[in-house]
Amino acid sequence: MYRLLGRGEISAVHTAAMEVLERIGVVIQHDAALKKLADAGATVDDKTKVVKIPEYMVHDALQKSPRRHKLIARNPKYNIVIGDGDSYFTNAFGAHYTIDLETGERRLSTIKDLEEFTLLADYFQTVDYIKPNILPQDVPKSVWEQEMALAMFKSAEKHLSLVALTPEGWRDVIEMAKIYAGGEDEFIKNPSIIDTGFNNVPPLKYTREIIDMVLECAKYRIPFDISTGLLSSASGPVTLAGTIVQGIAENHAIVVLAQLIGPGTPIMWGSCATILDQRYGTAAYGSPENGLIHAAFCQMAHYYGLPYYGAAGVIDSKVPDQQAAYENTMNVLLATVSGADVVHDAVYGIVEAGVTASYEMFAISNDICGAIKRISKGIQVTPETLAVDIIETVGHEKNHLNTPEALKFTKKHLLEEQWQPLISNRTSRPEWEKRGSKTIEDVAREKVKEILLTHKIEPLDKKMESAMRKLIEDRTKKTKSN
Repeated sequence: MYRLLGRGEISAVHTAAMEVLERIGVVIQHDAALKKLADAGATVDDKTKVVKIPEYMVHDALQKSPRRHKLIARNPKYNIVIGDGDSYFTNAFGAHYTIDLETGERRLSTIKDLEEFTLLADYFQTVDYIKPNILPQDVPKSVWEQEMALAMFKSAEKHLSLVALTPEGWRDVIEMAKIYAGGEDEFIKNPSIIDTGFNNVPPLKYTREIIDMVLECAKYRIPFDISTGLLSSASGPVTLAGTIVQGIAENHAIVVLAQLIGPGTPIMWGSCATILDQRYGTAAYGSPENGLIHAAFCQMAHYYGLPYYGAAGVIDSKVPDQQAAYENTMNVLLATVSGADVVHDAVYGIVEAGVTASYEMFAISNDICGAIKRISKGIQVTPETLAVDIIETVGHEKNHLNTPEALKFTKKHLLEEQWQPLISNRTSRPEWEKRGSKTIEDVAREKVKEILLTHKIEPLDKKMESAMRKLIEDRTKKTKSN
């Protein structure tokens, strides 16, 4: 496993982060949260909303925050345990535009795109749980979160991570999740049927709206990720060490608050941070520095006993090309070999740094991430896999293709030993030419169309869907009447 920071460096980073929390503090624009923090021992400036948190409060919160927790899926075979030592991959999040699968033109994203990308994520084996790949632009903003939640509930059997954009919308989504879980009592027993995530407003600040939604999660103990969103050299220091220090302080403020409100609330502690490319004024998510930031944050999360969640697969390229492939590969691989518990944005069906969804890139990234998962599995060394008896049976004159015992051995171990790509081409050149000399983008487009036509899931219960639709209609009426 890759270790970027030495023990002394981890200690130095921790000490600096605690100094930032205690001496500089974090702005939390929420009076009730500030009172809770003050009552627990923090120093609060009511005028500036700055809270300064002593190290002992961080230590107490970390003791209450689970090291492992289950994410529950509609189909139990897709349940996963975050913090069990494996790296789990999500798809991408939040595209406002989509490259049309038929025309190849860039257009505004739709709710149909969200349903289709969710269905693809349900199909792709590399996606362990599903984020909203699309922010549909054909849905009223007053019911944005609610319509997105329903579209995803209908389109997948895997665990769903739903978007929380406004306190009112998030409360509605929680009510929909209660329906999805089979009622309020079932939801209270199993709140991890959904999760969500939050970013701060760097540097060192949280809005009232974000804190409201964090408090709702803590109330029910709904799992969530908290990920610093700073840009190195813009909303955080240019030095990567300083970036890590500031991010720790920002994340820990929420860990402390959440564990005061709902002790035991599962938190995935993470980063959406990267560098600002000073030449262009753009966030460089496909940069090698992004990978280093994830590797360092991962070590610090595990130092604190928390599962790490890193947005590591983001692509800066505007199209699914060679740049997109190497950017996706570089940082997902680094996050995975560093031991990230969740590699968010790994199977990245978006280009242009989170702006434009690409069906083709989603399928290409599925192959990239399949290879990375195989690499992370390593080599299994057992008396059987060492294969001495089979080597002896084959001997010097036969081979493993014409020896029955060897063929049986190959059949037994083939799929666990050798990764099988979905769209990557491994044929001979004459065979490739015979099939039309198609690029990987061509093959990806064809494969996506095939999946959308053939992949079927267990339909959402009609009564559940009707109840959710009524909730959305009621919210729409309330919005219009106001």
